Amino acid sequence: MTLDAAVVRTLLGHEIRMLLRDRRTVLFSVVLPLMLMPLMMFGSQAMEKRRQQRLQAAEYSFIVTGPAADEVRPLIDRTMARLREERARGGEALRVAQSVSADAIGALKRGEVDFVVEASKTADVPVVTVVKRGDTERSSRAAARWRDALRETRRENRAALLATAGLPVPVAEVAVVKDAGIATQGQVAGLTLGRLLTLMLLMFLLTGGSSVATDSLAGEKERGTLETLLTTAAGRTEIVTAKLLAVVIVALTTTVIQVGNLLIYVGFKIIPAGAGFSAAIHPAATVVVLALFLPLAALAASGLLLVSGHARTYKEAQFLFLPVFLGGMVPALAAFLPGVALRSAIVAVPIANVSVAVKEILTGRFDWPMLVAVFVVNAAAAAWLVRLTVRALSTERLIAPTASDTMAALGGAPLFGRHVFRWFAVLFALLIVTSSYLGQAHVRVQVSFNLLLLFPGVAALALWHYRLAPRETLALRPVKPAVWLAVLIGAPAGLLTGIAVFRLAALLFPVPPQMLEAFSKALLPEDFPLWQAVLFVAVLPGIVEELVFRGLFLHGLTRRFHPVAAVVVVGLMFGLVHVSLFRLLPTAYLGMLLASVTLVTGSVFPAMLWHFLNNLLSVSSGALDIPWGSFGADVYGAAAAALALSGWILWRNRTPYPGLRG
Repeated sequence: MTLDAAVVRTLLGHEIRMLLRDRRTVLFSVVLPLMLMPLMMFGSQAMEKRRQQRLQAAEYSFIVTGPAADEVRPLIDRTMARLREERARGGEALRVAQSVSADAIGALKRGEVDFVVEASKTADVPVVTVVKRGDTERSSRAAARWRDALRETRRENRAALLATAGLPVPVAEVAVVKDAGIATQGQVAGLTLGRLLTLMLLMFLLTGGSSVATDSLAGEKERGTLETLLTTAAGRTEIVTAKLLAVVIVALTTTVIQVGNLLIYVGFKIIPAGAGFSAAIHPAATVVVLALFLPLAALAASGLLLVSGHARTYKEAQFLFLPVFLGGMVPALAAFLPGVALRSAIVAVPIANVSVAVKEILTGRFDWPMLVAVFVVNAAAAAWLVRLTVRALSTERLIAPTASDTMAALGGAPLFGRHVFRWFAVLFALLIVTSSYLGQAHVRVQVSFNLLLLFPGVAALALWHYRLAPRETLALRPVKPAVWLAVLIGAPAGLLTGIAVFRLAALLFPVPPQMLEAFSKALLPEDFPLWQAVLFVAVLPGIVEELVFRGLFLHGLTRRFHPVAAVVVVGLMFGLVHVSLFRLLPTAYLGMLLASVTLVTGSVFPAMLWHFLNNLLSVSSGALDIPWGSFGADVYGAAAAALALSGWILWRNRTPYPGLRG
């Protein structure tokens, strides 16, 4: 690739001048990053101070109720007297006032009191329960502080009784338990800040850079100014390179501003962020963090420009920005995962490795070989994406809007192939929204809604909107008899190799056993008969999910991507809709297997049976006492061999999916 440096400089100068004239770009890319962090810091400090003062000065009311109310009354009276004495000495003790009501819980629900003290008896021993409204900060805070006050009064009463009985030393000096830590105050504060810093910077990079990237290509397409630029002596490669450099400059400016804000306002104690934060942010740490963030800026800029080049209009570019934003923010959450250290396989994952590295830097750990590896990995990823962006956007098909207009005019299946990601985004968004309401519902309710209403509804709407033929779109075709034998061999082998993928992924992203246990109980609760578990967890997903993913979505993707790319994309889509980070890789792996089976056989029916058998074996593992996750490498190796045999049978009896590219 040969570039005319003089032409690139001229075009870049023009792009920068246009950016500086655009008030919106200056606002989102320079002014907001410059002002937002100090404003957030000052604002949060002031709001927290006012909140604490307001809660401290407030008087909280409560009601004593229950069959043992008279027995606990002395404890309550002594607690209130002790709190008054503490306030009289200038302390900040809780202010409380006792109220009376025949319906204590009703008064709490109506907000007439802040908490209720229920006094009951268990084996003739009084038990005090403090009831709060967990949806209000006032009630939660008052109840917590009142519980502490009651416990302190009980401790004083116990100490007085023991002293009267002749205990030779004060109770406070008996079996003293103390907390001690070897981490400094700066390391503790750095852990908190380090987890958030990459996430915050990436948010600024993507939101600020998207404005520039979207206007740079998609906006110029819509206005028609890009065609004028193409008629000049400048080549397409020079034009794209100049635009890419402009977006990179904006991203680098945002990065420098944010890191500079951190050093100036927190490190130099301009904002009272606490001694710990000031100790964590010092010039040496800031320089290393900035060096790690520079490739991240180039990576974000090139990705945003690539999306802008693929969009036909400014509005479409804004729509495509959402998956890019989510895709970038997810790996930045790696710093929140417990037990993930930089000296592990995470060092090879772009963005995620920066997140973990920044956390370790701000906690005082400078693992220089690993930090260099992080820089190299992200620089290589940024260089690859920059090259891909320049090459992809240097073609007339992506720069000029004619191909998109032709696709829109054709309509039907070709247009659905271009819009397939929109439909997936709609399905994913609806799934997230409904999950927030049905998250605590029984698995029967969740599966029934998703697989009997949501998924079929979206698929039926897409079929109707684009006038797609159901039999062709959903791949409802017969297959050769030998295919069923391959599925019977491949399903258990695929399950075992999928478990191996999960165990390998756990080395990178360790999953707490409590999380796995909670997920298992939510998926298969104790009141879930086996036949219902088979119906809701194996039969329905095997039918409905295959019709949507290996039917509808795969049909659209095969018209747009090479078969291998379509398999990978539909697998990732399948992993995402299961809305579970620790299940993403194994579920995506299963989705890729099922997509491969569909493309080789030309039918969705083998994928349905494979999916059903996979889930059936998982569900019945408890009843059959099969320890899927505890086999050795020899078993997983045999499973891989069986999977290869299944693939060979499928290939020998293939009926390729119609219309595949390549």
